[in-house]
Formats: sequence, C-alpha cells, structure tokens
Amino acid sequence: MKLSLVPAAALLVASTAALSPAASAQEAAPPPASVTTQDTTSEATGPSMAMVGSGVGIFALSYIPAAVVGATSGLNADRTLFVPLAGPWIDLTQRPDCSPASSCNAENTAKVLIITDGVFQALGALTIVGGFLTTAHETKTVQSTAKLRPTLHISPAQLGNGGYGVAALGTF
Repeated sequence: MKLSLVPAAALLVASTAALSPAASAQEAAPPPASVTTQDTTSEATGPSMAMVGSGVGIFALSYIPAAVVGATSGLNADRTLFVPLAGPWIDLTQRPDCSPASSCNAENTAKVLIITDGVFQALGALTIVGGFLTTAHETKTVQSTAKLRPTLHISPAQLGNGGYGVAALGTF
C-alpha cells in the first residue's frame, strides 16, 4: 500500500507544479517621488512706468495739435498755445468776442476745442505725476522640486517587558 501512495503523491505534486502559473519576480521599485513647492514674492521696482508712459501719451496727443494751431493761426491769442498746461486757459481769456454781424458758431467751436485741449493736457500731466508717486510691484514665483529618496533609520528599541532589540524605520 505504501507503494501506491508514493506514485500518487508524485503524480499530485507534478500536476500541481505543471498547472500552477509561472512565478514572476517582484516589479522594480518606482522612481523616487518628487515634491514641488511654489514660493511667490512681491517687491517694489520703482515708479509705475506704464502710468508715466500713458501720461506722456495723453499729454503729447493734446499738446501737439495745440502747438500746431499756435504756429499756424493768424490770431495773436493763439500764440499762447505754445505754453504747456496754462496756454489753452490763457488763450481762452484773450480770445476776441464774436461780432454781432457774424455767426458765433466758429468761435464757440474754437472755445470748446481749447477747453477740451486744456483738460487733456492737465490729465496727461497729472497721470505723469501720479506714475512717479505710484510704486510698481513685480511678482516672482519660484518653483522648486525636491526628490524624495528612500531612508532607513536603525536604532535600539525595547521589545516587550524586559527584551531589547533593534527597530528599523524607513520610507520607500
């Protein structure tokens, strides 16, 4: 009877080995993880050059036509348009009244344009001054990436009531 059990056991072991799936090795460890951090800083960089530039643009677009009119007009009061900021207001006070025989439409239109020019010259000048008084800020964002590596710490430890041994702690 012992003989019949041995071949049966051998047959059982061989069939189990043949039918079991192939063993595979453990997969490779994933690459070390990384941690990304962001740090944002803001620092003052001086006057607001965008505001100064827009003020210069507004002032130039209003002063240049006034200077052209001052150079080409035959009216002596229009010569004061060469003076920046104050020129339109001085011209407005020195302009002659319209005669009763003629229509005042042209003179009224000229006065409206002079007032508009004076307002835009003042806005341009105020924007330039405001740009020098306003501090611009530059924001910088710095990203840093740190690789997390496996660590292993081994230290003595107490095990149970009276036993001592070694404890291993780590990250993988």
